[in-house]
Amino acid sequence: MKKKALQIIPLILVLAIGVLAIRLFVIITPQRAEKADISEGVKTVKEMNEKDVKKTEKKVKKIQDSYNSEKQRKLVAGALKDGNYKYAFKDCVIAGDSMIAAIEEYGVLDSNSIVAKVGAGTTFLTENINNIVKKNPKYLVLHFGENQLSTTTGYRYLTDPYTKAVKALKKQLPDTKIYVDSIFPVQTKAYKQDSYLKNISFYNKKLQQVAKDTGVNYLDSETMFSNLKKNYYEPDGIHPILPFYTEQYLPFVLQEVGAYEN
Repeated sequence: MKKKALQIIPLILVLAIGVLAIRLFVIITPQRAEKADISEGVKTVKEMNEKDVKKTEKKVKKIQDSYNSEKQRKLVAGALKDGNYKYAFKDCVIAGDSMIAAIEEYGVLDSNSIVAKVGAGTTFLTENINNIVKKNPKYLVLHFGENQLSTTTGYRYLTDPYTKAVKALKKQLPDTKIYVDSIFPVQTKAYKQDSYLKNISFYNKKLQQVAKDTGVNYLDSETMFSNLKKNYYEPDGIHPILPFYTEQYLPFVLQEVGAYEN
């Protein structure tokens, strides 16, 4: 009997150890699951904090950019008031024909801000794309068309190469705000010299379409001219005189591109 009891003891021990092992497994398993849940929670909170930090950084940057822009606009306004046009246009380039070349000839701006030539058209623009890209302006105004005026059916000789050039500039200057400027209107007496001048408004509508098709901005100089109270033309009724640029056109350009508020 005693011998039989001794045989049962190991069996009882085995059973006891088994029960103990099962209880430990039950106790430990929820703890592991709980740890896993906590880990996921920590990860989520961390991601939320990172998003909040990035969101805050964006807000701070936006405020800083707005402050810097406002500060710069005030500096530009002061420069214009003082007649310091070179400083006012340090972030802007205007490319064009004789209408724009005159700004440099008058000594108002220099080659840092002007890429122009008398008699220039879209061929000149295409040839000077690399020159403009090297300047890497914040704002770029393109003024072409006077020398390519034709009949109302010949507008594509202007708009097709213009569109191609604008697309090339936009691709190489992704951070630059590009503006297609309208052709300056002329006085009535100028029509007697060149009948094509009557088509300026028609061509400006086509230039507006070029701007739309290429995803850039359109500068409506025609509206500015219609609001002028004095005569700013040379005797030919076509080319503007010096005060036109300093009093009207240059402040108008800066205001339209957002670099200055009157």
